[in-house]
Amino acid sequence: MALKTNMSRRAFTKMSMLAGAAASLGISMSGSLVEADTAEAATTTETKKVRTSCHGCIQMCPAIAYIENGVVVRLEGDPEAPVSRGSLCIKGLNQLHTMYSPRRVLHPLKRAGERGENKWEVISWDEAIELAATKIKEAIDEYGNYSFFSSVGGGGSYSFMEAMTLPMAMGSPTVFEPGCAQCYLPRWSMSKLFYGGDDQSIADNAVQEIFRPEEDNKAEVVVIWAAQPSVSETAESGRGMAEIRSMGVKTIVVDPNFSPDAAKADVWLPVRPATDTGVILSWFRYIFENKLYNEQFTKYWTNMPFLIDPDTKLPVIASELFPDYVSPTPDNTPAYVCYDLKTNSVQPFAYSKPEDSTVDPEIFWTGTYNGKTYKTAGQIYKEEAEPWTLEHCEEVCWVPADKNEQAIRLYTHADDGNRAPCKGGDGVAGICNGVAADMTESASQVPIGLMGLDSIMGYINKPGVSMTQKGGGYFTSTPTGEKVIERPVTYNNGFGGMFSDMYGVGAVIGMSEAENKERIEKLGAAMPDSQRILNKLLQDRLGMKDHKGLYAWCHSHIPTVRQAIATGEPYKPRVWFDMSGNKLAMLGNAKSWYEVFPEVDFIIGQYPMLTSFHVEAADLVFPLREWLEEPMVNMTQLNTQWLQNECTHIGETVSHSIPAGQVVNRVREMYGGHIPNGLELGGGMATAYLGSATEQEVKESTAETLMAPSWDALQADIDKYVPCVTPKDQYFQYYQHEMTATDGLPAGFGTESRKVETYTQIVLKMARNGYPFCYPNPQEACDDYSPICTFIEPCESPYSDAQQQIGDRDEYPFILTSGRVPYFHHGTMRHAPFSRELYPAPDVRINTRDAEKLGIKHMDWVKVTSRRGEIHGRAYLTEGVAPGVVWMERFWNPECFDDSVPEAKRTAGWRECNVNVLTKNTAPFNEVYGSYTNRGFTVKIEKSTKPDIIWIEPKEFEPFMPTLHNEPRTEDVF
Repeated sequence: MALKTNMSRRAFTKMSMLAGAAASLGISMSGSLVEADTAEAATTTETKKVRTSCHGCIQMCPAIAYIENGVVVRLEGDPEAPVSRGSLCIKGLNQLHTMYSPRRVLHPLKRAGERGENKWEVISWDEAIELAATKIKEAIDEYGNYSFFSSVGGGGSYSFMEAMTLPMAMGSPTVFEPGCAQCYLPRWSMSKLFYGGDDQSIADNAVQEIFRPEEDNKAEVVVIWAAQPSVSETAESGRGMAEIRSMGVKTIVVDPNFSPDAAKADVWLPVRPATDTGVILSWFRYIFENKLYNEQFTKYWTNMPFLIDPDTKLPVIASELFPDYVSPTPDNTPAYVCYDLKTNSVQPFAYSKPEDSTVDPEIFWTGTYNGKTYKTAGQIYKEEAEPWTLEHCEEVCWVPADKNEQAIRLYTHADDGNRAPCKGGDGVAGICNGVAADMTESASQVPIGLMGLDSIMGYINKPGVSMTQKGGGYFTSTPTGEKVIERPVTYNNGFGGMFSDMYGVGAVIGMSEAENKERIEKLGAAMPDSQRILNKLLQDRLGMKDHKGLYAWCHSHIPTVRQAIATGEPYKPRVWFDMSGNKLAMLGNAKSWYEVFPEVDFIIGQYPMLTSFHVEAADLVFPLREWLEEPMVNMTQLNTQWLQNECTHIGETVSHSIPAGQVVNRVREMYGGHIPNGLELGGGMATAYLGSATEQEVKESTAETLMAPSWDALQADIDKYVPCVTPKDQYFQYYQHEMTATDGLPAGFGTESRKVETYTQIVLKMARNGYPFCYPNPQEACDDYSPICTFIEPCESPYSDAQQQIGDRDEYPFILTSGRVPYFHHGTMRHAPFSRELYPAPDVRINTRDAEKLGIKHMDWVKVTSRRGEIHGRAYLTEGVAPGVVWMERFWNPECFDDSVPEAKRTAGWRECNVNVLTKNTAPFNEVYGSYTNRGFTVKIEKSTKPDIIWIEPKEFEPFMPTLHNEPRTEDVF
């Protein structure tokens, strides 16, 4: 596609004062360019329109880039995108400022002074790779493989798989990510254990069904719980929510902050931060008490009627109570035990179609059998929820009882007559959750509870509900090409369980013990060294004895890694390869990490810009491409995949996977081809590192994903391959669990019981031996994890009696929570002048009555202090947070080390306004995932003054204005 224009190539200078208005339609560099003289402007310049995708957040929104002479001059949304529909948010529009920012790192940098001085020497790529590889090899030779570790996360990176597998290739078990246990892993992982399907996350692209534009989209009520799609993915899920609201979909928002989504909601529940589990239990109680649940679905498609052994806490297998019982189902589908209402007795409960069941199972039952008292899983849940009346919930969680009841009745269609699911009706709703609960001790309990609510309502695998599995995963192909349905199973260890088959580790949920044993033995025979090494890495990963849910993404427990660096126990990580972002802005209790930097011998970073972390810690920095330069396919919109294109390229920047790929290859060469104890794919022919080492590999992989024969073929006819569309009848499927599988039974779900495990029994096995991740070699046992949603009072709160805060509780009277704003994603964009002009410093949202008591006026600067540190922000007076609550966005300030700041005043910019100076990274942690406390801790607020090197006025951001348009377009480095 090409257009003709009389616009000439001109220098970037001052931005137009009307840029904010222009941003609503698409952003252009024309307002940032000096006017050419008349003769120059008369020349005709070809403007190319190139399809690409924005990657300003976790999502990828299809976009169109306008390019003149190799320079991207304008961005706008692609109108063919099925959810974003031509929208781009401020994060995407600001890519022109980040792409051509004077703060870009265009060449490898080696530290030229002491850490913290921000002095650098430009070196060649050969020197940089050699230096990194030498430092890693020296550490392995002197201290062993476990001296190496990696990290990722914090925004602006795509290196999740690369960071996960880089230490494996080096023979080390240690990798971490601030956005793992604190962002998304608990929701993602728990859904696989709960029912083997997609999670309820609306801000991480899992929930797609509700956004379908077709008339058969039955979405009627959407509950947005602890999420802000309007600011997290503004152009995609934010736009999607706006569209479905306009079609009459009602919404309920559970959030301490009066977010844009809450402002548009039919019901807003302003929950006290980090007490979501109390509200969830109040919903369970009300639904149970008023019989609003879908009884048919709960009886036959969940494990709620199963009898639970009081000793093991696990569901009773039929053969345990009935030794002579012969199950009519295969070994991979056990028969359990229920209380049968037909015979009023305890009976085996074999898996079958509901209409073929020989029993009528009771959901709520307590009774004795052979001298032992049993309860059903439903009864256990009912008793847990019993104290949580609407009034008790209001007292503890600050949610008004009348509003809570209104929300529950809307969610259950209680007032819709025969359309209510409890009456067999077709009323549809669904819960979409978000990151807030991941950042608390309740990180596993919240997704268990929210999926549990959808399960007892039967809001699963139906048109218009969030827990509808997509992508056609139920179906497999026979050698003849026929599509058949097998008994669903769930793989584990890595995304999609990829390491299970790669290396023969981990059980497959839904296979029998014999099937799993045979599979593991077969894979182990094919690659015994790889299986042995990975099993050892699993056993030795830091923090995994207590928080085994981290195995799902093969990550370590962050506070335990920090402790190992500080103490050397059980081993000391010494060489660090960080693959993205500003760790000082993203890691909890940042000061505690700053204090252990001297214990790390060599630190490697990679990023498009320098951040606080690189200034304070890095010894070597690799320059990365911005998203306008890097080819990729990542997220989907509905049943479509889109290209992130190589629109331009400047400097010696490379795609995100390449530095580590080059370093791994060089370390292998230094060792003669094999890193001692390093994990390799079978036979040692390939390293375990799953990342491309050259741009050509990146490009060909991208083309293959879009079903193009090559990168050149893709570029020659982009419209032919983009978007890559999966036929709707293959991607969107419903009632899959009811379809007949090859064994003659209903397909069911990818769990042990083949049912939705509302009582999530697998987490009990996980706590005791690491199953399904640590198989066949078990992990050491820890305390049992809860298989149901339970209430946990936050450690720091007005009601907590925790010893660590009881003595000074009155000194910290406010509960702080946080969230995103639409201008930034995690730690990104703080150097983008448009975003910073609109949001120059973090607001501290505080209730007007609280502010009045403290003598604080709107936009006054305040000091926020926790037990771990103090920062500053601007008071934003509002009734959108409850008295006693304050809300603040994470922040850091790259202006603090800008050359325009007097050298004597410069800092690394992470201490001034960074919420993670305040956060808590010590116990108690979430039991399953080890999540620490990023939200829902206590602080005090005092009137203060602005730190003198923080920029506020628009003119102050002039040093961040784009200047690199004259950089020549360069060839690939590797």
